[in-house]
Amino acid sequence: MGVTVRFSSNTLINVMITIANSVASKLAVAFVATAMMFSLVAPAQAQTAEELQAQIDTLMATITALQAQLGVDGGGSTSSSDVCPYTWTRSLNMGDTGADVMKLQQFLNAEAATRVAVSGAGSVGAETSYYGPATGAAVAKFQEMHRAAVLSPLDLVNSTTFFGNSTRAQANALCVAAPVVVNEGTDTDSDSDSASLGGDEGSISALNQVSPDESTLEEGTTSGLMAFTAEAEGDVEVDRLDVFLDSTSAGAQSDNADDYFEGAELLVNGEKVAELDVADFREETSYAGSNDNVVGDTKAFRLRFSNLGLVFEDGDEPEFQIAFTAVGNVDSDDLTEVWGLDNPVMRFMDGQGFSDSITDATIAETFSFDAEEKAQYDITKASNSPDGTTVEVDADNKSGEIAIFVFEIDEENGVDSTIDAISMTASTTDGDVTTTIDEVILLVDGDVIGSDSPAADGALLFENLDFDIDGDETVEVTAHVVFKRTSGYTEGDSMFLTFTAVTEATDVNGNDEGDITGAENAADFSSETFTLRSTGMSLTAGEADTVSESDSNGDTAGGEVGSYVMKFDVTAFGDKMYIPTGATIATSSFTAGKGVSYAVEDADGTQLMLNAAGLGSTTAVVASSASLEGAYFMIPKGGTESFTITVSHVSVADGFFRGAVHGVSYNVGAAAVADTLEVSVPAEDFETDYINLDV
Repeated sequence: MGVTVRFSSNTLINVMITIANSVASKLAVAFVATAMMFSLVAPAQAQTAEELQAQIDTLMATITALQAQLGVDGGGSTSSSDVCPYTWTRSLNMGDTGADVMKLQQFLNAEAATRVAVSGAGSVGAETSYYGPATGAAVAKFQEMHRAAVLSPLDLVNSTTFFGNSTRAQANALCVAAPVVVNEGTDTDSDSDSASLGGDEGSISALNQVSPDESTLEEGTTSGLMAFTAEAEGDVEVDRLDVFLDSTSAGAQSDNADDYFEGAELLVNGEKVAELDVADFREETSYAGSNDNVVGDTKAFRLRFSNLGLVFEDGDEPEFQIAFTAVGNVDSDDLTEVWGLDNPVMRFMDGQGFSDSITDATIAETFSFDAEEKAQYDITKASNSPDGTTVEVDADNKSGEIAIFVFEIDEENGVDSTIDAISMTASTTDGDVTTTIDEVILLVDGDVIGSDSPAADGALLFENLDFDIDGDETVEVTAHVVFKRTSGYTEGDSMFLTFTAVTEATDVNGNDEGDITGAENAADFSSETFTLRSTGMSLTAGEADTVSESDSNGDTAGGEVGSYVMKFDVTAFGDKMYIPTGATIATSSFTAGKGVSYAVEDADGTQLMLNAAGLGSTTAVVASSASLEGAYFMIPKGGTESFTITVSHVSVADGFFRGAVHGVSYNVGAAAVADTLEVSVPAEDFETDYINLDV
């Protein structure tokens, strides 16, 4: 069966003429459309539906090809006149949405080479408000088409998918929009990327020095160090800028640029337009600039920023600034070096192709280096570090984790840092630390950060700690010790820990433990000494002590007698303990067979010599909740009993005095002569307040 397909000739011709954008295009399209119309309206004799459809497809492909040449698509028509004038006021990137994204797609679709999509979403007439990969790819093509204005000023070889400052400025310029401000939120006099070089004469009439961002350069940072404006008369294109960097010191400091700098940047109105690596600094051995003022010093470097392509309009006064990036580890001997920047030389071209340059030798700056901030540690024994005492250990099993030492690491310079390794030393009276200590564990805020088992000489190294200390923060580190069973060492062995150094650390500025004050060379300090016993006793201060004075002669002048009442608790472990009921004056050495030992101290804390001719005298009475077995108080294994000692003191001189419990002597397991002394620690917990005696 034959099929006849008819198109209205007027409709087809009108459509084709609508999509054309010039008189010549209209004529060509009308001619083609008329020819195709006559072809299609003729009866399709002996043609199948499939053959006819193939002809229709051919026709549509031809129309699409014509549309591509004319900048339109089947979904509608788009040209720059449909979008422009328009101003894009923000940078756009993947994932952004908004009406300005749709305007950007329409703008890009006006050129066949930068079309977002051939069909579907993003194609001509089907633009969307979503910035996706297709839009990014079209932006990249746009950048490549306008490489000199968009990519070259940024020293970019490859295009990007980012509709940023320079790309946006070029689009606005082509869209006949008002110039765009490059630095959003910052007022500038002009924007070089938004201008177009006309055909008239132009020049840079003057360079005027202005204040740079900084006058010193800190290690590891980037700072602007010389700035000046350029006065444009007529439209000009700045192609190149030279500036000279001069080492001004004739001392022992290095004058090699790479000992100080990683590179340099050129900023125009606050936007980076070019950069140099320090390897691109060209040494000028014969240069003598305004900063080269030290006799015998001729070392300088020329910094050349080329292929800038910066276009400025008549009346513009763009600001140029030279910035440097300093290395992060300038040698301390070189930090006193002073560098100079001077003599900028600017090359430009006007619209008639005339090339010229301008320089001003009076524009000069000097700058020095600031040492990069480094972390600084103050490492001290904490006030809450445990007091030395007798530690209960087991004859057959390892002990639990027992807190022995607390120290603080205080960062004092406001610089964040990380500590990775700490060294310490463990010491015991037995000599071979490995027979006594199984493991030392470090904790911060209750969390384990590291552990180590000591060598025979007691050396400890805690590695891979990875704990952070914020600037001006104080971190408290607690050392717990696990002791071995006492069958491997002498009953009554004593031990202590010593902090030696932070052996591995870094701060946020790249300094290590060798640079961080107070880390590698910290002064040694130690924990209290702890006695290890499987059987023994521990002393703890009891209820509040009391003091008083009484009058012994009944008048108001002198005759005062002091009374010191001191209370404490005794706990027995491993076996029952026997304590003689008597009391004795404390001495510097242990006296066998005595019970509670006490002392009277003067205002300086010095123990008085008592109970001898010409010296003050005392009497003492001991009471306890413990049961009596003969002349001994008995404390059962695992039991705790309270004790009170009352000391009466007759002084031979006026003054302030206090009482103190020195310790308790005991015998393990039998009512026999006491042979072991448990000293009261910390001593201040077992001391009374002072009283003033008038004798």
